[in-house]
Amino acid sequence: MRTMVWFRSDLRVGDNDAVWHARQRSDDGVVGVFTICPDQWREHDWGPMKADFIRRCLLELRASLVELNVPLKIVVTPRFEGVPGALLALATELGIDELHMGREYEVNERKRDQWVADAFGDADIAVHRHTNKVLYEPGQIRTKEDKWYSVFTPFKKRLYARWDEETPEVLPAPPPCDAMVCEADPIPEPGEWKTWGFDFAPEHATRPDLWPGGEAHATERFEHFLEAGIRGYKDRRDSPAINGTSSLSPYLTMGCIGPRQIVHACLDQNRHDFWKGNAGITHYVSEIIWREFYQHLLVGFPRVCKNRNFNTEYDGFEWNNNDEHFAAWCEGRTGVSIVDAAMRQLNTTGWMHNRCRMIVAMFLTKNLLLDWRLGERYFMQKLVDGDLGSNNGGWQWSSSTGTDAAPYFRVYNPISQSERHDPEGDYIRTYVPELAELDAKQIHDPHARTGGLFASDLYPEPIVDLKGTRERAIEAFKRYRELGEVRVI
Repeated sequence: MRTMVWFRSDLRVGDNDAVWHARQRSDDGVVGVFTICPDQWREHDWGPMKADFIRRCLLELRASLVELNVPLKIVVTPRFEGVPGALLALATELGIDELHMGREYEVNERKRDQWVADAFGDADIAVHRHTNKVLYEPGQIRTKEDKWYSVFTPFKKRLYARWDEETPEVLPAPPPCDAMVCEADPIPEPGEWKTWGFDFAPEHATRPDLWPGGEAHATERFEHFLEAGIRGYKDRRDSPAINGTSSLSPYLTMGCIGPRQIVHACLDQNRHDFWKGNAGITHYVSEIIWREFYQHLLVGFPRVCKNRNFNTEYDGFEWNNNDEHFAAWCEGRTGVSIVDAAMRQLNTTGWMHNRCRMIVAMFLTKNLLLDWRLGERYFMQKLVDGDLGSNNGGWQWSSSTGTDAAPYFRVYNPISQSERHDPEGDYIRTYVPELAELDAKQIHDPHARTGGLFASDLYPEPIVDLKGTRERAIEAFKRYRELGEVRVI
């Protein structure tokens, strides 16, 4: 039996069901394969930051697989439609008897996987799908009425109960194969990626210094967080100026580390209790379950994969259309210092602190009253950790159109948020250096708190009035809810 593992968002060999079972069922070698679909990726708004991170992860995965005598083959086809034929041709050439793959949950990815399964089935090559990206398959965590959860806390409670009933197993890396079936392919160089539309030049902030690729680094980063950061996570997680989070989101997105590994390790440090014990640990596990929740929603409510509101009540809501405001938001020149700091962090590092993601999302959708889809797309184009489930879920939460969302009348004041979570202004000084000389009070609202003496040519005045636009947004949502058609989800 010769098997093939199709890697996607599970770029690791440890705790990888597809790798483990492919090795267990093989007595004649295992082949790994990764498909690059540049046109499809760009259509899904993957940018250079994410693409270069994937390239670095593939380099590490290739090396790890070689140690197991498993070659990694690279297949390039512009779109998902080309994947079935390309994979089947490779499998036929190499005499593959079975294909193993971890499941993915976005609409287009599920269609692609079914096309592959159909093509391989027609060729009498068995296909086995495995759980690698989540703790439980979407559909396994359901309400008492056998419906999909649309509110997080009941979902979390049911998942914790399911864990006690059926605890997911963490699988080790498999033993090496006796010999390599064939030579491993080289990972395409940056120049080749550029021809596919992914330019890794420095101005695109690909930042290998911040985001080393691969499973070994992800494991090291997580172990350091377990040792030095997780117990203070709840108290430190909302402070963007300090390293209070695990910064594992890129590695979770591409599966360099899996959620089973994380939850088991956290519970081992907390007497296997989800609810009691150290508040930092329980809160961090809850954040992992948020990621899980958003993956389940992709399957239960596939409209969120199709650029639609989760809450269809808002399908007729009319957003503003102001290109100048959107450009100022993208470029970090809104005149609201915490918003600009966050957007510049995104543009220069490919990542943004989670508290700041909420702040800038509410500013865009409430104070500017711009469509959440503009922000969602821009984030996906810039983020190293861009994941449809989490990104869409976060944006729709902030815009009040999503599941379990912030109510429309809750609008963050970015200045008070800045004072609360960056009281000394250190985060702002890092990313908006033109404000570095202001004191800890002035820096949060430079023009108002310097009596209008701060130079507008050095740093712009706010592009909107925060109080007035907050009231406008609340009134717009209220009026729409009173006059618009309300539909049941």
